[in-house]
Amino acid sequence: MLWLALHLPWLPLEAVASGADALPRCVMQDRAVLLADPAAQAAGVKPGMSLAAALSLLPALLPLDRDPTREHRLLQLAALAASRYTPQLVLGEQLLQLEVQGSLRLFGGLPSLLRSLRRCIAALGLKPQIGIAPTATAAALLARYAAGAATTPAQARHLLDALPLHAAAPELAGLLHGIGCRTLRDVRALPRRGLQRRGGAALLALLDRAYGDAPDPQAWFEPPREFAQSLDLMHRADDTGLLDGAALRLVQALAGWLARQWLAAAAFSLWLQHETRGRHAMPPTRLRIELGQPSRDAAQLMLLLRERLSRLTLPAPVYGLQLRLDEAVALAGQAAALPFGSARGGARWHDARQDAENFRALLDRLSARLGAQHVQRWACGADHRPEHAAEARPATEAPARDVEAPPRPRPAWLLPEPLRLAEHDGRPLHGGALVLHGAPERIEAGWFDGMPVCRDYHVAEGRDHRLRWVFRELRGAQPGWFLHGLFG
Repeated sequence: MLWLALHLPWLPLEAVASGADALPRCVMQDRAVLLADPAAQAAGVKPGMSLAAALSLLPALLPLDRDPTREHRLLQLAALAASRYTPQLVLGEQLLQLEVQGSLRLFGGLPSLLRSLRRCIAALGLKPQIGIAPTATAAALLARYAAGAATTPAQARHLLDALPLHAAAPELAGLLHGIGCRTLRDVRALPRRGLQRRGGAALLALLDRAYGDAPDPQAWFEPPREFAQSLDLMHRADDTGLLDGAALRLVQALAGWLARQWLAAAAFSLWLQHETRGRHAMPPTRLRIELGQPSRDAAQLMLLLRERLSRLTLPAPVYGLQLRLDEAVALAGQAAALPFGSARGGARWHDARQDAENFRALLDRLSARLGAQHVQRWACGADHRPEHAAEARPATEAPARDVEAPPRPRPAWLLPEPLRLAEHDGRPLHGGALVLHGAPERIEAGWFDGMPVCRDYHVAEGRDHRLRWVFRELRGAQPGWFLHGLFG
């Protein structure tokens, strides 16, 4: 096994801080400083200091109250986002642990996985310290105190031996320091029975799990069955540009949840929560995003969401966001394709699947920017009459599965109205006599809407060798030959 532990030392500050705050900040708990940002630390603000003392050192300091509920929610969003790398996750105190041994090959090895994981967590606005070890407890200790990496048991033992004593036993540090113990190696050298009698049983059990001498069971993180995640804003947002950071956190969590469930989003909604009390209470504003090609790529989902947000005028200030998955389809993965490149002769290799995905992504982006009603495609309609057999539909709309294509080829260019043709000896004329090819196609429909037709369609060739699509009207007030379309 191989464990990655992400320790989040700045989580109390990251959970309550806003990107709009330019002042030095600190988090308060029980009227004392719990954590200060680098600017405040540079001015001398330290944990445990009273607010009055901190303000005397830095009058511009912005104190923020700790919010454990918001911290837990942000940690859960991080766990959902990291679910794309492994389904085996564990949540701890400002800690996220991932068992990734089975994921290394999928992500191209440990260095590639680490780079992708760092980008994912950074998109959530978090700055982790990462520890790597064969056991979960060892990885957690390394992440909290050393930020080291060990891929083998021997390397893990070497790094653990060098950890200071307070990393594993802060309550026994004073006692053990008195007998000359400074590191975990010194503690492991002590007689076990004597250490147990002096209250070190819990410390020994922790070390056994960390060093791999005892089982190290973990309680796995269970994601929700349906995705609907909320995030409160620290300040009211009067402009959609202020929603980007919070929306990105939710989209990253959605992408991870989809990857874990082997799904792709076909439609999702962002709900903008407005003030719900007082005289100006308003219902939430909904932004529904529909994708022509279902996707679980966070960059693609966020791109579409930004396009919609840029076109939105807020009816009222926003105080919170909720992202819901409306529709999803099964997506186990895509087959690997040859990479783009060029042969020795300079000929380019093309990836047809990637080209198709890029085109569908372009349609989604245009639909989000211009509106689905302005980006359309032609689709088969449930009508045999050629003038009604095709209709314009939004490009992102899924094609109807119960409508079949015509059994015979039809021209892509139909005339606005059928053109009546002259005839000679029962044969149609268009720049001369037309030669009919093949058997006719009988189309008889329209009785259901009061516009019935009964026609025999033919593919006809003229003297210029161009192919026409002509029909003979068998019933109605004007029987005869008509030109209805041209083949390319």
